[in-house]
Amino acid sequence: MEQITEILIDNLKESFKAIEKFLLLGLTASLVLVVLALTNRELAGAQKLMFVDMSAPASIVALVALATYVASGSFALSYFAARRRIVKRLMAWDPNVVDALLTYPSIASRIGAPQIVALACVGGLGMIALLLFYVPTHGASKALVTCVILGAPYIFLVIMAFKAAVGERLTST
Repeated sequence: MEQITEILIDNLKESFKAIEKFLLLGLTASLVLVVLALTNRELAGAQKLMFVDMSAPASIVALVALATYVASGSFALSYFAARRRIVKRLMAWDPNVVDALLTYPSIASRIGAPQIVALACVGGLGMIALLLFYVPTHGASKALVTCVILGAPYIFLVIMAFKAAVGERLTST
């Protein structure tokens, strides 16, 4: 029983780290998309790549940033679901251990308004970039559908965080 608890604790810590990494990657990708949408909406010409002294076609930069944004959200969602399962299992065995673990310095560890706002900001920034790209050329309705589809991982993350916050409030009272 003690070994299982240690394994779960290690897995929970790793899920915190993974969620943070994927959210940071998603934030970076969404910022790239916003900059491209504001400076080069037509995606014409070349864009300088961050961290390297190279240029690439703007459309390729946008495609890579968009794929990174969606993939990062999907992976963060997967790890967040694992986080919730691990916390539930640990709560059944020792709620005091869970309380101690949730003091881990991470946006992924503490459930509540700051976490929900952070998740919404990362997801929302990418969706704003998509709106900036799509509204002028495809209209508002197609742009909104595109935002919902491509931003779905982040929408589900916010919903899961909200449900977790409500669930933890109910179990703590």
